[in-house]
Amino acid sequence: MDGMGDHVPSGVPDVDNLLGGLLLGDNVVWVLGDARVIGHLEDALIREVRSRGEVVFYVTAGPDPARLKARLGAGVTVLDARARGPYGDPAVLETAIIEGARSNPPGYVVIDGLVQFARRWGTAKAVGFFSRVCPRLFDLGAVAYWRAPRSELGSSFIEQVTNVTQCVLEVGEGHLRVIKAEGRPASVQGRLLRMEFADGVLRLDDERALGRLGQGLERVRRERHLSQSDLARLAGVSQSAVSQAEAGRRGLSLETVMLLSERLGMGMDELLATAPAGGYVLARRPRTAGETNTALLDDPKAGLRAHLVRLEAGESGGPDRPHKGTELVLVASGLVQLTIGADTPVMRAGDAALATTVAVSGWRNLTSSQALLFWVLRD
Repeated sequence: MDGMGDHVPSGVPDVDNLLGGLLLGDNVVWVLGDARVIGHLEDALIREVRSRGEVVFYVTAGPDPARLKARLGAGVTVLDARARGPYGDPAVLETAIIEGARSNPPGYVVIDGLVQFARRWGTAKAVGFFSRVCPRLFDLGAVAYWRAPRSELGSSFIEQVTNVTQCVLEVGEGHLRVIKAEGRPASVQGRLLRMEFADGVLRLDDERALGRLGQGLERVRRERHLSQSDLARLAGVSQSAVSQAEAGRRGLSLETVMLLSERLGMGMDELLATAPAGGYVLARRPRTAGETNTALLDDPKAGLRAHLVRLEAGESGGPDRPHKGTELVLVASGLVQLTIGADTPVMRAGDAALATTVAVSGWRNLTSSQALLFWVLRD
């Protein structure tokens, strides 16, 4: 992977194969059980970024900044966010992180301190800090790693963080689980992989059986509003056994799965079915300059297609082929002149034009700065 466009390498080939690389704007929350693994993942990202001559900001609220700086080397700016450090105040730290990412685009940040922040500021303020910083880094197109031990922060904290961020990956004993991965195929969501870490190399392999069982148990629980204890009573096992099965750390016997299926009134195939797609497709505009006309959503089966059109100062263009169905043009920025049939209306940012019986054949930017418009087609 070349690190070009909106995708950049993580420095760990198997992670890149899983996620298709890191997307600019990704905030990756590592819910960890093995500090060695997260340290390896952070170091790999830092080496990758430094190899391109770019800068990494490392936020520490625990380890000694001087030792970190000596270990990480040049190209890494260490921010001392300990209680008495220069960045110990949340407002000061927030400003430093955002300014650092903005001054060195795309910006790479590693934050080791959520546990310490929760202890010092309280859980609500720590979640609030994350909920402010994460979207701002996303908007800047920065890539950030956050350490989040579930055992110390608690499941409620992790759930609140998950609602805000783009990627959540749980590293457990011998496995890695994808909790959330925006902008990736549906097949990536919920994946459970067997993880081996030896001789400084991290390897991931599919764990299909345990992964399907874990996903199925969690999905059925949520659909039927059951707790893990409820499911355990139905299956005749302990709550811990259900918890470990959902996390992919262990399986359940065939007899137990059959009993659970019977008591739930569903077949085993239904219990072990993969989670259905979320009912929507998320398409993000490219962050890097690319084609003038970018297909955001281009599946005719869906009935609607959407293109982002970028026009430089004074630039003209138009559809590469006529469309026979309804067309909608929405101007996001700039001053754009459309050609619709024999008419040439001028549109400002926020204006929309719906073409039902005549085709949109051209558009022109009338300003001295870039203009953006959305061209939506109904098939």
